[in-house]
Amino acid sequence: MDYRSKVISEIDTVLKLIKEEDVKTVSDMIINAERVLVVGVGRVLISLKAWVKRLRHLGMDINYVGSETECAVHKGDILIIASSSGESAVPVTIGEIAKKQGVTIVYIGCNPKSSAGKLSDYSLRIPCKTKLGLPDEFESFQPMSTLFEQVLYILGDIIAYTIMEKIDMDEAKIRNSHANLE
Repeated sequence: MDYRSKVISEIDTVLKLIKEEDVKTVSDMIINAERVLVVGVGRVLISLKAWVKRLRHLGMDINYVGSETECAVHKGDILIIASSSGESAVPVTIGEIAKKQGVTIVYIGCNPKSSAGKLSDYSLRIPCKTKLGLPDEFESFQPMSTLFEQVLYILGDIIAYTIMEKIDMDEAKIRNSHANLE
């Protein structure tokens, strides 16, 4: 089997199913937030850490929950919860705590009717397979939430490009924020 073509095809198909309006809205929310925190578990968190790295290059005050340098959250901040099912215990619990602090919650996942989706102020749906086997999921040959994790990673770059355009930032400006001790 040609796994490369199959994986790329699935990623391309799902990316095209994400609403452009949602990408623009989440980009605006990030730009207008005082601070952004992201939360996820496992491979989802790995994808979100790439978001943190890139959006810091753009001058965003962003971090992931659990980081050694995580700051307090307040009203005016946003918490992005990423979970394919929207039922992962740690992100949902963190979302509940953040909500009590007046933080705006954004859910990025496959199931807007989930606990995370219901908790959120805004949802961006990535229509991938979940552990719940929902009727309108995109069926993937890849195990568990692999396709979601792949699309989430790339979505971070798409959001970064959208933000770059909105704040008029080019690659030359990004280089000033990029690590230079490599």
